[in-house]
Amino acid sequence: MVQKIRWTMLLIGVVILLTAMVQNSETTPLKLFFYQTELPVSVLLLATSATSFLLGAITVGRILKRSAQAKLTRAKLTPAKLVPAKPPEKEKTVPAEPKTTTG
Repeated sequence: MVQKIRWTMLLIGVVILLTAMVQNSETTPLKLFFYQTELPVSVLLLATSATSFLLGAITVGRILKRSAQAKLTRAKLTPAKLVPAKPPEKEKTVPAEPKTTTG
């Protein structure tokens, strides 16, 4: 169920991005440190979206990897669930025969 929600959200995001790209085709100046050029806004939207998606995916991947390593470490440090030992069996004693005195 959660996976379907994720895919739906991703699809909605892609549709919104594509709509914004189609509607914004005029060029705009881009200045980055000493670099200067003019690019269509749609190209800038695509580059920004792709970069942020990749950075997010890398971050989530690292978090999941650390979480998995932490689980393995905890599993190694804590003893496995032990099967409870059976209580020791009581020794079966044969009742002693009553001592009778014959006289």
